[in-house]
This record gives sequence, C-alpha cells and structure tokens, in this order.
Amino acid sequence: MDVVLKDEVRHAKKHYKCDAYAWWTNCNLDLNDCMSDDQRLIVEAAEADKGRILPGQAYRYQRGLFEGRMVTWRERVGMGNVCRDLGLYADRT
Repeated sequence: MDVVLKDEVRHAKKHYKCDAYAWWTNCNLDLNDCMSDDQRLIVEAAEADKGRILPGQAYRYQRGLFEGRMVTWRERVGMGNVCRDLGLYADRT
C-alpha cells in the first residue's frame, strides 16, 4: 500500500477471504516451501479453511491507498507472518 490509513488486528464476525493465502497460492508455493513445521501448520490450517478467515479468528486489517485507489487487505495473522518470513511481499508493511 502506498498510504496506510488503518492497520489493526480484529476478530472476524463473518467469513472473509484471506489475502495472504491468495498471495501464497498466486506465487505457486506449497508446503515444501515452508521453512519450519510451524509454518507448515499455519499453511495447512489456512488450506483446511479454504483460504478464508472464519468468524472468531484474529486477522490483520489494513485500509489505505494503492495506486490512487482505496483498498482493503485482510490476512490471517499467521499466514501473513509466513508470507513476510518468506519475503513474498517485502514491499508490504
């Protein structure tokens, strides 16, 4: 995001798409790309939930401007950490 207006951890009240999991799948990664067993468990849990954030789960919510458009980014906290650890979106905060 070019400008982040909101960045907070929330608890889901409904189903949301996990943008970090979508990013993971778009990069064509699989469990063999994980660096640790903990990362594998996080990715397996996201896969089991079909890449969704389920009601009651903590997720990171970001709202801001990207290329002049207002965008919203939602990610499971663990899945976002896996993506950052692997350097998948180094330009994201």
